[in-house]
Amino acid sequence: MKSLQLHIDSVKAVITELKTGKYVIYFIPGIVAALLFGSIFSITNKTENLFDFVEHIPLIGGFLSTGVEKTFGLFYFIILQIYVFFVLTLLSPFNTLLSEAVDSNLTGKKYPFNIIEVLSDLARMIFIVLVSLILEFFLMGAYWILSWILGLGFLDTIVYTVVSAFFFGLSFYDYSLERYRQGVFSTFGYAFSNILTVTITGLIFTFIFAIPFIGIPLSPVLATMIATIVYIKKMSV
Repeated sequence: MKSLQLHIDSVKAVITELKTGKYVIYFIPGIVAALLFGSIFSITNKTENLFDFVEHIPLIGGFLSTGVEKTFGLFYFIILQIYVFFVLTLLSPFNTLLSEAVDSNLTGKKYPFNIIEVLSDLARMIFIVLVSLILEFFLMGAYWILSWILGLGFLDTIVYTVVSAFFFGLSFYDYSLERYRQGVFSTFGYAFSNILTVTITGLIFTFIFAIPFIGIPLSPVLATMIATIVYIKKMSV
C-alpha cells in the first residue's frame, strides 16, 4: 500500500508540475519518435492466415495451431520489448535532462549541462537495456515453456505485462540512480529490492504507452517524472 500511495502522490505532483508548462519541450522527442516508428505493430496482422492454415491440418491441426500461436505470441512480445527499449534508449538523453530538471525543482540542487555526462548516461542506458533484455527474455522463455506444458495460457498476458513492466520501470529509476552516483549494477539491486515500486511505475508507463497516437510521446516523460519523484521521496524517508 505504501508503494501505491507513493505513486498516487507522485502522479498528483506530476500533474501540478505539468500545469506550469515548464516541461512541454520534453514531449517533442517522443513526438518525433512516434512519427518515425509508430507503424511497427502491423506485423501482428500478418500472422492470422498462418494460424487458420495450421489449424485445419488433419489430426494434429489443433495442437500445432496452439504451438504456432504461442510461438508467434512470444515472438511478437520479444519484438515489442526490443522496440520499446529502443525508443527508451533513443530518448534517454532527453529523459536524463528531464529527471535532472524535476530533481532540481524538488530539491534545489543544480545540475549544469555536461555533454560528456550525457553521452556517458547514454552508454550506461544501452548497457542497462541489454542486460534487462537478456534477463527478461530468460524469464519469459522459462515461463513460456512452463505455460505450454501446464496449459497456463490464460495467464500469459498478465505475466508478460508484469515482467516487462518491471524491467521498463527499472530503466526509469536508473536516471536518478546514476545522478546520485550509484553503479550500474546498483540499478538492478535497487530494482530487485523495490520490486513492487518499480513494477507499478513500469505498469503506468506500459498502459500509457499503449494509448494509440499519444502513448509514445506521453509515457516516457510521465514515467521519468514519476520515477524521479518516487525515488526522491523514498530517499527522504
